[in-house]
Amino acid sequence: MQNFQPSLVRYHLEVLVVDDDDLMSDVLTVHLEALGCNVACAASAEEALALLARKPVDLLVTDWQMPGMDGMDLVRHVRAGRSEDSYLHVVMFTARNDELVIRRAMEAGVDDFLFKPFEQVQLELALQGAQRNRLLHRRLQRRNSLLEVAHRRTREALDRVRADLDAATALHARLLPAEGLVGALNFRHLYRPAAMLGGDSIGVSPLREGGALFFLIDVCGHGVPAALDSFHLHHRIKQLRPKSPADLVQSLEAINREILDRGDESYATIACGIVRPEREECWMVCAGHPRPLIAIGDEVLIPEVEYGMPVGWFADASWKPTRFAFPPGARLVLYSDGVTECSNSAGEQFGVERLVRTLASNAGKRIRNFVGELERGMLARRSSAGFEDDISLLVIENKILEIQSA
Repeated sequence: MQNFQPSLVRYHLEVLVVDDDDLMSDVLTVHLEALGCNVACAASAEEALALLARKPVDLLVTDWQMPGMDGMDLVRHVRAGRSEDSYLHVVMFTARNDELVIRRAMEAGVDDFLFKPFEQVQLELALQGAQRNRLLHRRLQRRNSLLEVAHRRTREALDRVRADLDAATALHARLLPAEGLVGALNFRHLYRPAAMLGGDSIGVSPLREGGALFFLIDVCGHGVPAALDSFHLHHRIKQLRPKSPADLVQSLEAINREILDRGDESYATIACGIVRPEREECWMVCAGHPRPLIAIGDEVLIPEVEYGMPVGWFADASWKPTRFAFPPGARLVLYSDGVTECSNSAGEQFGVERLVRTLASNAGKRIRNFVGELERGMLARRSSAGFEDDISLLVIENKILEIQSA
């Protein structure tokens, strides 16, 4: 061993020296303390394990060959008992400088070696590696801690967003019309949003004058922005409460102005109408929305409802109400383009003709049979990513004769 030369570098490390040779432990201790280390000594591997259990250290310097448990087994025990995020630099002190020993030591968990007789530069090199690795480990721990805090905050924010989305989804569900008999009308609907929240909305509101106001809204886009617009339009139509053909047109004109005044690029298609079962009639306006279907017996017709532009496109857009017969037993079907444009894996769309056939094949059956069959057809076409567009449909059945005869 060369004469010790004082170093200007200080290594502020907690060190445990394990050697059954007291003289060698003393020599190492003197050198390590001169280099700024805080040193503890153990005369055996068993004593070292006891010391490590009480107080962690940055650097473990152990002899290989010792009575009882040797240095190799000590390193294995120490490595096996420490968590993955804990830090310990291990230096093995040995006179055997051969490849087999080095490989065995590395497999046991040794990071560095001091070969007897050691030189000061060897010791400083091992200390420098230990200090650098400790610094990197602490930086990594701080970074992981910051990442954990950021992850927790992100998770909490995501939980709040999910709670808000759940609340909005529940609100949207409450906006859907009640199914079953309302006066002389029987209602059934199908609603399957493309995302958690959809831009479609279905509404029904009984009128004091008799019959009911009904509408189906399809706002451009999907997700939260479309859902918020859909909520607003749903409540706006109910607030305007059209109860005559002229009111239907005035309501669309008011909504059109309001959307254009906002100055954004949103728009919506709306099918809106008033059905009066006792008069066997229905009045409707279509603002860019698919024309409805009406089933009378096993015959399915497409009423020639006047077609107008979607609301939110043009300031001078106009709409005209259309009247058509709605006799007892007739079924009126409103639907969004998400129904007819729903595609299977081959890209084939469901189409209006298939919708007409499905409606006709359920003539004489309860309307829930038609809606159930249609829903199964839609779900069979849904990809793993979900629907491409919102699926919404409203069925209204005139039950006036059954009510009168009851």
